[in-house]
Amino acid sequence: MLDYGSFCYLDVQKTGSSFIVDFLGRHASEEPVKFVKHRRVSFKRAKQDQATFYFITARDPLDQYKSLYYFGLTKTGSPIRRRLDAHFSGGDSLYADGPAGFPKWLEFMLDPQNAHFYEAPYADTHSGMFGYMTYRYLTLALPGKHKELNGFKDRDQVVRRYKNKGLPQAVIRNESLNADLADLIKSHLGPYLSDAVAAVNELITSDARVNASNRSEAKDVLSDDLLRAVQEREWFLFQQLGYPAYV
Repeated sequence: MLDYGSFCYLDVQKTGSSFIVDFLGRHASEEPVKFVKHRRVSFKRAKQDQATFYFITARDPLDQYKSLYYFGLTKTGSPIRRRLDAHFSGGDSLYADGPAGFPKWLEFMLDPQNAHFYEAPYADTHSGMFGYMTYRYLTLALPGKHKELNGFKDRDQVVRRYKNKGLPQAVIRNESLNADLADLIKSHLGPYLSDAVAAVNELITSDARVNASNRSEAKDVLSDDLLRAVQEREWFLFQQLGYPAYV
């Protein structure tokens, strides 16, 4: 999280967070109170100043999975790749087929029994209840200790907790990041920037921020069953953030 006191950005990984952190660093009229990459907001901080405006970034889950796969494909030292390569040490690496190996990798990684290949904290939660991209989102959206994510009994409880305790008052979609951020400046963030008009003009006149991976391209190489599996695992992002179904 990037905490400016009066407002706080919840920087979910692989959602355009580096772009926004840099943008705020150049345009905010005040210095950050605290910045710890992808760190949760504590209960104490959330209660300390309930007037703080929180916003978060989100991204289509399939696009995130593809980005994660390509990161491992190009960065052989990435933690997930190291764990997978150690597991498949016999030579049947999930990365051996290059870009064409994405469907096989995705099918393996969507299985809740393989949650430990992501990271230990995710495996320690109810990983069978939601996918890794939902986990990343909820980790930032909900305040408190990480163990809180292990206390959900069912999906309804996840939704209730998010609606009652969730911090985000606005969600910026990676797919429309420039436009969403410009709108947020006009509606909420303007008073906290040195020159809100200049900040908005920068966003609307520059090329839209686009990530390397593309949702439609990712869909083209996946079976309907695998697309449904993504929807099932990441049900929260479709249901609560309104991402359109793939099939």
